[in-house]
Amino acid sequence: MTTRPIPADAATRPPTLLWTSDRQAALLFPAPGYVLLAGTKPFMTAAVPEGIDTARARFTRYARRQATRHPELLTVAATYAPTHPAWSHPAEVPPDTATAHHLHLLGEFTHGTLPAPAFAHAWWQTRRTAESNGERIRGPLEELFDRVFLLLEDYEVDPELAEPTDLTATELRAAVSEAYRNSLVDL
Repeated sequence: MTTRPIPADAATRPPTLLWTSDRQAALLFPAPGYVLLAGTKPFMTAAVPEGIDTARARFTRYARRQATRHPELLTVAATYAPTHPAWSHPAEVPPDTATAHHLHLLGEFTHGTLPAPAFAHAWWQTRRTAESNGERIRGPLEELFDRVFLLLEDYEVDPELAEPTDLTATELRAAVSEAYRNSLVDL
């Protein structure tokens, strides 16, 4: 796909519909203040890597900021509201979600009942499931999960592939436990 900027003097005024030459995506400019994007799953994954719900939540915040200039945006935001809530505390997380499984994995790992390689594999698989489900987290819970993500980036499951700067299983458990303990104050 190629993109080209629209010249400042172009007569792109609402309503306008633009699409890619391969018909993988379309952009609808229905009114001043916003556009709607649609496309195939691969296109949308590339265009909105944070996920549709996160983009919708971001648009809702934008609509609130622009309400005096474009009051109709609040109606659009309500029409395209996120389908999943964003959880910031473990108590908000429904038990049948991948996010709940992440919390369970953290508990098992920090209590020493789950070995580091199993924790790492399960964490990544659960992360893919959470993303696929459109689950969203924010605030203290997001900070904790981001910290665990970064720690796992510094850990190599296969000891033969580990570099001297990689965390050992013991160091990973200590760092994740500390992050979990510190986040409990905020959670």
